[in-house]
Amino acid sequence: MSDTKQQIARAFAFTGATLLLGVVVFFFTQGLIPFVELPDIAGSVFSLGFILIFLNLSFALGRRFCSRTFEMERFPYFLGLVLVLPTVVLSLLTERLSGIGPAATFIGMITFAAIVGAFLGIRSGGRRRDRLIREALESGGTSTPGS
Repeated sequence: MSDTKQQIARAFAFTGATLLLGVVVFFFTQGLIPFVELPDIAGSVFSLGFILIFLNLSFALGRRFCSRTFEMERFPYFLGLVLVLPTVVLSLLTERLSGIGPAATFIGMITFAAIVGAFLGIRSGGRRRDRLIREALESGGTSTPGS
């Protein structure tokens, strides 16, 4: 299989897995979404929790994707949006938030967190890829897998 076809297949697999992961995140956190609207410190804590969830997952996906390839380096931004998509759509359909203002704030907050996570994941994945290439060049490529 050509390198381009491998990258497309890899991108398709990552997109499907990310969409599934986004649905799983929604189902595990759907009961917590209304707490984001609380006016006191509890609302801030729940907001921070959602930010950390989406930032961390998007970072991990971006780092994993970028550590394996030189091509499609900006693809993790798309993965971050795909990660957020199920939560946005399902929270709007199930009316988890009381109005358009809190819904827009919540959507903007988790989307921004996913994009920042993808940015950090791209940087980390690139450094990881470069380190692995440097280690392979230093070892001279004499070691074979499984030995």
